[in-house]
Amino acid sequence: MMLRFYTILLRMGLILVPIFSRKSEKVKKWVKARNQWVRDLEFFEKNKSLIWFHCASVGEFEQARPVIEALAQTGDHQIAVTFFSSSGYEAKADYPLADVITYLPSDLPENVTPFLEMMRPDVAIFVKYEFWFNFMDALHARSIPMALISAYFPDKHWTIQWPGILLGERLKQLDVIFTQDEMSRNILASVMIDNAENIGDTRVDRVLAVKDETWSSDLLSAFFEGNQELLLVGSNWSADDRIIIPALKEHSDLKVIVVPHEIREYQKEVWISAFGDELIFIGDLESGQYNHQRILYVDRMGLLSKLYRYATVAYVGGGFGKAVHNTLEAAVYNIPIVFGPKNQRFQEVQSLKKLKIGIEVKSLPEFSKALDHALNNEAYRNHVQLVSNEFFQDQKGATQKIVTWIQRQFPEHK
Repeated sequence: MMLRFYTILLRMGLILVPIFSRKSEKVKKWVKARNQWVRDLEFFEKNKSLIWFHCASVGEFEQARPVIEALAQTGDHQIAVTFFSSSGYEAKADYPLADVITYLPSDLPENVTPFLEMMRPDVAIFVKYEFWFNFMDALHARSIPMALISAYFPDKHWTIQWPGILLGERLKQLDVIFTQDEMSRNILASVMIDNAENIGDTRVDRVLAVKDETWSSDLLSAFFEGNQELLLVGSNWSADDRIIIPALKEHSDLKVIVVPHEIREYQKEVWISAFGDELIFIGDLESGQYNHQRILYVDRMGLLSKLYRYATVAYVGGGFGKAVHNTLEAAVYNIPIVFGPKNQRFQEVQSLKKLKIGIEVKSLPEFSKALDHALNNEAYRNHVQLVSNEFFQDQKGATQKIVTWIQRQFPEHK
């Protein structure tokens, strides 16, 4: 009964979506791409066992990515990746380790059956918050093994409260729920969902691998000048800039690398207006125009996770908007992390705060104070280095546990 009610609500919501698409380019793209899966799967040839990963967007993909890469190394399986968001699909449409990448259609019965018949997955993996109840019901009915990985259930999550628990009970259909922390497992157990196992966050394995990669840049080393304290501002939006820019004017001797979440001209102009000749862009640095400017603005994608290794302290953006971005890829370098208040949905951020590795700020004065504390308190930095290293060593290994479970779903590995 509750599944039917869920489906009715979903149909009503989908009727309203085109109205919102008139004002949102992202929603417009989402609407336009709803049937793309038909074209993508029409030309897909399945010739091995197929592992299907479903991710909402880029963040969830990064949690699936270590598992995908480990499976790809075996050569035993084909990999399918689906996205809910247009931003996730567009960012990873050319990901080379997937045999097919497409959108997941709306979770309606008339979509579920043809999708599963065309894709024919042997194992289904949903990531973090992806509860697609009609798909889950159909997979369960077909006895196709399915798991939820990197799951996080904070206290009072809607699936364990009335009336959401009427749908949340369907999480029992999953063969296993791999949680990021013990609290999530305990919360599920409190409502008699006993198929959960705490193994940690797969992104820990990913960021540790990136950290261990041999990577350096003579140009960036020259900008860093070897002995200066440096703030790395990563994935910042304009909402973050409203506290960052005034604070940097107060800390006028601090070297800074800025890597915005998206390359937007108006955001660049704000930084140029604020700092003028003190600021240099990465292209100018490469063309030999470095003249000891103190702020490097990286208007180029793909470098952020590696650049954190140069930082004394990092600010991770998004926390003054919808939600803070990936703090683990900064924290893995054993440095203090600062971020805004919108962070409750992320288990790893709560852990960083509890361990006093991460500092939440809600205003310009708090940010300035956090910078002073991180830059000038050597005892605090030593604490962060020690505790952070222990945290990552304790958390690693989730990827291999998931891969082992997947491999056991095939007779030759049982």
